[in-house]
Amino acid sequence: MERVLTRVFCNDWSVLTPPDIGRWTPDLSVSVVIPARGGQRRLDLALASLAAQTYPEDLMEVVVVDDHSSPPLRLPALRPARCRVLTAPEGGWGAGYARAYGAHSSTGDILLWMDADMIVCPEFVEAQARWHHVHAETVTLGRVRFADTGPGSPAEVLALARAGTLGQTLETGRHHEWIEHLLAGSDGLCNADHLGFHAYVGAAAGVRRSLYEATGGVDPDLDLGQDTEFGYRLWQAGAVMLPEQAAIGWHVGRAGTARTRLPSERFRTEVLAEYMPHPHAYRERVPAHRRRTPLVHAVVDVSGAPYGLVRSCVDRLLVSAEDDMVLTLVGDWEGAQQGSAGPGGSSMDLRLVQANYLREPRISFAASAPRTGFPSPFMLQVPVVWGLGQLALSRLLASAERAHAGLTELFPAASPTRDTGVRLWRTRALARAIRVCDEGEDLGDVVAALHGRYRIHAGEETLVDLSLYRSAPPLRPDRTEVPAPPPPNDPEGYDTDEDDLGDVAETRGWLRAGWQRARQRLRGERS
Repeated sequence: MERVLTRVFCNDWSVLTPPDIGRWTPDLSVSVVIPARGGQRRLDLALASLAAQTYPEDLMEVVVVDDHSSPPLRLPALRPARCRVLTAPEGGWGAGYARAYGAHSSTGDILLWMDADMIVCPEFVEAQARWHHVHAETVTLGRVRFADTGPGSPAEVLALARAGTLGQTLETGRHHEWIEHLLAGSDGLCNADHLGFHAYVGAAAGVRRSLYEATGGVDPDLDLGQDTEFGYRLWQAGAVMLPEQAAIGWHVGRAGTARTRLPSERFRTEVLAEYMPHPHAYRERVPAHRRRTPLVHAVVDVSGAPYGLVRSCVDRLLVSAEDDMVLTLVGDWEGAQQGSAGPGGSSMDLRLVQANYLREPRISFAASAPRTGFPSPFMLQVPVVWGLGQLALSRLLASAERAHAGLTELFPAASPTRDTGVRLWRTRALARAIRVCDEGEDLGDVVAALHGRYRIHAGEETLVDLSLYRSAPPLRPDRTEVPAPPPPNDPEGYDTDEDDLGDVAETRGWLRAGWQRARQRLRGERS
């Protein structure tokens, strides 16, 4: 079967056409990874349901990772043909650790997650695997249900599955309400915004191993919230997330109902804010040194630029109103230390730049520019000749969010050319565009086609041409905010208000309120 990366706009997976269940011939192997701690009886029921899968037996393996159970878990008589139990190594524990070890120890082209207290329908594996056969960067989301009681034995599970009555026996109508609400409000994630990754639940999800490894895999050190954190990284990598209604799994027993509770205060204010950045969403209550992922990864190529020009550009970024940012300075730093900075460059200038910013914790030095801002949601590209006003980055972020744009560009109003402005790339859109961009295509045009583009014409208070000054013009001592209406929701449009930075206070409130509403929908993580 031919597998190409179809150009999916945003997350509109409806353009993909998977084969019908039962009417195709798969050729990719699948590894079902089950983290388990105790609960031998429940595991027996889970493996019995996997023994009745419609996916070819020779293409499916099941890896149960025993998270230090006492007594150790064992394989039951009714189980898939290729099934094994691995004991998680000492030194770690929890579902994240077990999932990471199971993925590392398995061999399938497709990784499928499943909880040990679940009974799944016979189409659970096949329904998800078919999407991975037609697009290598889909993330399939099975439908999770809850049942207080279930079949009494593995033999009964197998008999119900083969008779096609498993769903009638287990279905109670109980599910993750916030996920169903998210799906209903986004046309099944086709119109999902930046919070679409909240639909990811590791109890029933599938991903190609290539995408899993490209995003760094499940964090083995994170147990609380590890599903959401991994879903966030998949989302930033440009994954196409889609719900698969035919892949149903039921949590059986009272333990499953605990997953519907609201997350604890610590989970909301520390774990999510620490791992998943977004403007002013709970992050104000998390110390800066604990934030693992900044909102913006800024990049400035300083090759060949004089020391004063670099200082003028970089210092303006460091005093930006949006301080949730790291900055990479690109240059031949090794050559500078050896007395040669390359053609047109001054080794002395580079050495002075490095010495000046060496102790700035937000600045790093690289020989080449990063291709994306991953795992940060945004990458800001600033030509060294441009100086940003204190509120410019805040406006770029607000415009990108309101327009849902993959590329937001800031140009001088006097000469709005396409090649000289400041660019804010949405990491999710850029990562996907890089993988589908053909030779000779402009990457900005590809991002615009995949996720939209928004342009802003800026006045001198917003964007300063530093090349016109012998020394840097003074920074504005205050952050005066000028009220203005928000930019229109037009991903291909322009904002032509040259000097107006908008009401940043209003923008921050809008972003914070939207994020908090999404948090209220986030249930099911361990509290």
